[in-house]
Amino acid sequence: MFYNHLNNDSLRRINNIANGFSNHPAYAAYTIKSYPYDIRAGVHALEVTRNGELINLWLFYPGIDGKIASIAVYGNYLQGHLKAIQSSMTVFGMKISSAEIDSSGLSDFIDIYLEDY
Repeated sequence: MFYNHLNNDSLRRINNIANGFSNHPAYAAYTIKSYPYDIRAGVHALEVTRNGELINLWLFYPGIDGKIASIAVYGNYLQGHLKAIQSSMTVFGMKISSAEIDSSGLSDFIDIYLEDY
């Protein structure tokens, strides 16, 4: 059975994002973790917590070429994140093709689809 995986360039991008959070003074009180979330599906997580409380969980999904195809964002400040993403049409410097809040599951999340980069 074939499973998608993020390629080395995509994992490097995610690690750069995590390092950017960790090194930014505004996030000094936050804990940033980057880890494989679902190995079988190739999903990688970026978790932002403060005082042990989840603030945001960013899940990076691979396309068939190993590039980041989509991102799901769970947690707090979803409307603020969505507004910022839609106003720039980018997320972490990558162009998006669409972004919207999906309320069909157990918890709301931002569903972001990226343009090819």
